[in-house]
Amino acid sequence: MKFIVLLFTVLLQKQTKQQGYSRNNQWFVRLLKPFDLTEMSLKGQVAVYGVVVVLPGVLLAFFIASLNGVMGSLLSIVIQVLLFLYILGRDDFSSRVTNYKSCWKREDYQGAYHCASEFLSLKEQANSQSPLQLHQTVQEAMVNAWFKRFFAFAFWYLVAGIGGVLICLLTIWFYAQSKANWVKSLLHALSWAPVRLLAVTIALAGDFVQSFSTASRFIWDFESSNQVVLHETMFRYDEQTEESFDCENAPQELEATNQLMQRSAVIWLCVVAALTVFAGF
Repeated sequence: MKFIVLLFTVLLQKQTKQQGYSRNNQWFVRLLKPFDLTEMSLKGQVAVYGVVVVLPGVLLAFFIASLNGVMGSLLSIVIQVLLFLYILGRDDFSSRVTNYKSCWKREDYQGAYHCASEFLSLKEQANSQSPLQLHQTVQEAMVNAWFKRFFAFAFWYLVAGIGGVLICLLTIWFYAQSKANWVKSLLHALSWAPVRLLAVTIALAGDFVQSFSTASRFIWDFESSNQVVLHETMFRYDEQTEESFDCENAPQELEATNQLMQRSAVIWLCVVAALTVFAGF
């Protein structure tokens, strides 16, 4: 059933993508409004986290598990697809870089920088002082977007079901409101396995000879951040310099990066399909 839910969700997301789409989390912000998380003790934060994050996920998991029979299974699939579609969101990052790629084709660096500023953070913009640095930053942002908006949630759906995915999303939102260090550590723990599995998948879908050794080096590394793992795996052997960088090739390289992530997503779907057929997953 998980393969069916995952497949239907991916197809619906592809058909309903909207540039700049943002999930509405105001209901969660209002839910936390009575609590001053930044001034609350650790025990208080953990208690609030348990009530507003863990409890809804657990109740959802029990509700889905209680649906039996043909009609119950159909209802379960519909509920999971709709919730998973909401959790994944419908922002099309690929289309957001369309204008950016057009600027590169015209060799308009200033225009490309302006377009990139619409989806890069201030810190990322500050680190992009040259055409090559900007191009590399956007490539890395594209990979990060794929991980945060699909692979991380897909992994936890396969491991813990729709309840686990909801807990992951609410944990992200909880950290955005509390900025608590223990929640940040929890997010790092939640992303540890999926980011390393994605790194191995990238090696399989891309340049296996050069990338797999790097991806395997991070498997038992508990310290490196998600960005380091993904960027080292994908871009470590990029030998471009400021002098050799050709603006005309930038759109093709971005498209190649996007296609690599699409191939990685297909590999995950194929693995889930195989587990469903041969292991009843």
